[in-house]
Amino acid sequence: MGKFAPYKIQLASISDGKHEQDFECGTEFFKNMENPDIITSDVKVHMELVKKADTYDCTFTCKGILKIPCDRCLDPIDHEVDTVYHITVKYGEDYNDESDDVLVIPFSDTALNVAYMLYDTIVLTIPLRHVHPMGKCNRAMVAALHKHRNTGDDEVEAALDEVDSEYENGGPGDEE
Repeated sequence: MGKFAPYKIQLASISDGKHEQDFECGTEFFKNMENPDIITSDVKVHMELVKKADTYDCTFTCKGILKIPCDRCLDPIDHEVDTVYHITVKYGEDYNDESDDVLVIPFSDTALNVAYMLYDTIVLTIPLRHVHPMGKCNRAMVAALHKHRNTGDDEVEAALDEVDSEYENGGPGDEE
């Protein structure tokens, strides 16, 4: 049995009408996807599938929490996942995923593995820049960044200017 077997939907055996299925995208799921940026995960996915003739309307509702590293101090940040993804799956001569909302699979495929759809949907909720709110970063790392301020690198200088503004506003992690 493959590592993504639980994410396989047997389309050939589904009768017309509405069907529901639940999936879990936990830490092991992201390890299997070889994504080192996800520290831990607890995301639940509810799939609602409506079959009409040879089309399958799939709606995935993803909710949960990912722990990802802060871009500034590398400590974990909780990132809330709350998103919906819809796709229509149809049978055709050849595989075709050129459209964002229609997937054509060959007649020979009796099952659809949705693992990569779920992975893409969840990962796309992560913002490009993910940092702790002001004052919540790891004090030791912020101090190390501050110490290396005179590097001449404009990007590092900009990051350190932001850290400096944290110190001016009471310092990172100022709560007792």
